[in-house]
Amino acid sequence: MRLLSARVRDYRLHRDLAVEFDPRFTVISGPNQSGKSTLAEALHRALFLPVKTGGDLLKGMQSDPYLAEPEVELAFEAVGERWTLRKRFAGSRGSASLQDGRGRSLQGEEAEERLAELIGTSAVARNRGAAEQLKERWGHLWVWQGAASSNPLALSASGYDHDRLVERLQAGADLGVTSALDLAVLDDIQSRWSAVYTAGGANRAPQVRRGSPLQLARAAMAAAQADLAMMEERIGQQAEAEQLYQAAVEQLARITLELPQHQQQRQALGLQLARSRELEAGINQQQPVLDALVKEQTALAQDLQQLQQQQRLVAELEAAQAPGNSRLAALREQLPALESALQQARQQLELLQNASGQAASQAQLIESQQNRLKLVQERDQLSQQLTGLELLQQRLTQLDRDLESLPAVDGAVVEQLRRLEAAVKAAEVRAESLAAGIEVIRCGQVLRLNGELVEAGSTHLLSQAALLQVGDDVELRLLPGGGTTGAEALEAVDKARLALAKALEPYQPFQLVAVEQVATAERRRSDLLAERQNLLAQQRSGGDASKLGLRLQTVLQELEALPLEALPLDPAAGEAPSSTELDADTLQSRLAQLELELRQARQARDQAMAAEQGQQQQLRQATASLDGHKQAIEQADQELRQSANQLLEAKTRVDALLQRRESLEALQAAVAELEQQRIAIQMALAALQSELQALEPIRLRSEDQRLEQAIERLQQQEREASEARIRAESRLHGDGQVDLQAEKEQKDAEVESRQSELRRLEQEAGMLSMLRRLLEEEQNAMGSQYTAPITSRIGRYLAAVFPEAPQPSLEYDARAGFQGLQWRRANEAVFSFAALSTGAREQFAAALRITMAEVLAEAYDGSLPVLFDDAFANSDPERQQGVHRMLQQAADQGLQVILLSCDPERSQGIAGAAQVSLGG
Repeated sequence: MRLLSARVRDYRLHRDLAVEFDPRFTVISGPNQSGKSTLAEALHRALFLPVKTGGDLLKGMQSDPYLAEPEVELAFEAVGERWTLRKRFAGSRGSASLQDGRGRSLQGEEAEERLAELIGTSAVARNRGAAEQLKERWGHLWVWQGAASSNPLALSASGYDHDRLVERLQAGADLGVTSALDLAVLDDIQSRWSAVYTAGGANRAPQVRRGSPLQLARAAMAAAQADLAMMEERIGQQAEAEQLYQAAVEQLARITLELPQHQQQRQALGLQLARSRELEAGINQQQPVLDALVKEQTALAQDLQQLQQQQRLVAELEAAQAPGNSRLAALREQLPALESALQQARQQLELLQNASGQAASQAQLIESQQNRLKLVQERDQLSQQLTGLELLQQRLTQLDRDLESLPAVDGAVVEQLRRLEAAVKAAEVRAESLAAGIEVIRCGQVLRLNGELVEAGSTHLLSQAALLQVGDDVELRLLPGGGTTGAEALEAVDKARLALAKALEPYQPFQLVAVEQVATAERRRSDLLAERQNLLAQQRSGGDASKLGLRLQTVLQELEALPLEALPLDPAAGEAPSSTELDADTLQSRLAQLELELRQARQARDQAMAAEQGQQQQLRQATASLDGHKQAIEQADQELRQSANQLLEAKTRVDALLQRRESLEALQAAVAELEQQRIAIQMALAALQSELQALEPIRLRSEDQRLEQAIERLQQQEREASEARIRAESRLHGDGQVDLQAEKEQKDAEVESRQSELRRLEQEAGMLSMLRRLLEEEQNAMGSQYTAPITSRIGRYLAAVFPEAPQPSLEYDARAGFQGLQWRRANEAVFSFAALSTGAREQFAAALRITMAEVLAEAYDGSLPVLFDDAFANSDPERQQGVHRMLQQAADQGLQVILLSCDPERSQGIAGAAQVSLGG
């Protein structure tokens, strides 16, 4: 299979891109963001993505802004023919067609199915996992940007075409064919093993199959063991019941001795608890009296302290009044000078603001004149664009009228008509070949053919049975072509002509009565459609006429809305010319002059504004000074008012305290009297508390609670022991009716029988597993013979990159497939693929990919495309030259190499490679 050409329309940044591919080696170069990866993605999705896919995948392909559905046209060679694939991705409206070299075309699902047959891989399913599945389709041949250093054998088996690769390796390894007996034995062992075990998986070992004899035997063994364990448990329960009965009897005897002793101890403890309660009641009566006395004493002491503090505060506040008044008077004398400085700053700012406003107005006027000329320039450009689009639309209208005069016919229809016409000619030739001829040379009697007189020297052609009369006595029936064959041939001629005429009926209204006329109409229609497509592309590139018209109306409205002073003066005439009189050169000249004037006006405006801002800063400073001074005056005045209020409040509190307590001396005498009463009450309380402490009431209550709990616990134990004795007696009487030991012996025998059967089945299953493992090892040993072609080819390709080629190695497992990719260089240690540097992994993976492609190419007409998208970014210049040699060697082996590179300088030196540039 080879890619021949591709055309991508309205696919992301590509509006219309056409690319031709060299059969051997094609280098597509361009800077970043030029669309190389987009082109690779478009080709890949044309091959593997259904056209009716929607969602995020479709949004990711559409152009921005969205103008039309993405389209991809791909020409390629496969199975000895040239094919043309066309796909338009539009969700449920998407379409696909596939045409072969003879003009036959398939549409929709038939095209998708035939494409899958040609490339050997079906399209991804239209579901949520489509994006992930796409990444692996032809993952060994399509090296996406950033994935060059990954191991292609780490893909899924379908991702790198594992089955077809193994098939080609087996075909090339010349392995001996297993005999029919070997295959039968292998199949029998596998089927018997599968009847016992499940297949398992990569992370799960095989399990015994449910319902298999081994599983049933294990279940029966487990059931028998469970029955035996249950019987042993019943025997143990019987012994336990005997122990419980003896324990219950002993416990009842012990409780009968301990319970009366605890009851006597608690009765004696009750007398001491009663005395402690009397003492606690006395203490509870005296404590509130003491608390009230202490509270009253505390209140009087606080009043005494507060009266003394307020008298000192009054003296301090009266002394601080004079300095505050002097400071406030000095601040008020400085206020007029600050107000005068602020007024002068405001007047100067007003002058600067007027100058700044005049400069800004001049700059705005020049800017308005410049905007008007730009609008005039845009108006002229829009008018020219609209005129060009109108001419394109007129030609499109004429093409539509011409297309309406032609029937809707395509190449497939013409091909069908030609086949019908050929069928007519073939039928006519066959009819003529079956007809018979009669030539009358001389006749002595009257001859009649089908009743008509035949003269000497005449010739007659017979295509069906006829009656020949010779005189009155002889009649001959002539049967051309063996009788009915000639009639059938004539009937076939009529049917062929009727089919052709019926096929031509739709084209008779167009005065087309012959196949060649229909073919001429089809060619005319195809030419008109191609011209129409080109005109539509020009129309799309020229912009939307409605949007251009709306923009033109907006520009005209903006021109009319501009004030008269926005008209720029003609520097030569000193007046404002009409905008329609200015040509493009004059407009450009005036725009340049206005740009210069605008810069000068803006410079003047900026200088005036800078001066204005400086004066505003001075004004702010003067305002801040005045405000700060006023604030200082207000603060000093506020402090004086606060001091006066505090003085008044302190005097008021002193007067209130003296009115309530008469005098300072009377308050001191009341505090001393309350102190004596407090001391007397505290001494009485101390005596009661000393006696109560000697009794230790907390210990008494704790001991009483302990004895109460002990008595309750012994009573509960007595009830439980009685119940346990009754239950044990009941169980002992019930178990005595069955011989548990005899039943246990029966269960032992059953377990032994089940165990014997289980051992037999497990030995049989083990034998099957061992035979299966030995056969798999034999398969793996045979499979290792065809990994040698892969490693030898990888080494050959790596020799083009490294002066001393590494020695690759690869393993094959019948279950896991290809694995264990690694290499060794000279006498160095063996390195696995994952342990190599990024650049070495890129080169090693590239050699493996083209090796796989070379092996698989035998199933694809001897060739396969291998695409590398910026795949060797981590290789130094020397190694990149070797990589290029390796790719050239792959092309020499029949592969089609496509290299996408953002470094055209390095890829230019690849000999024999076709160069395609996507521009800057």
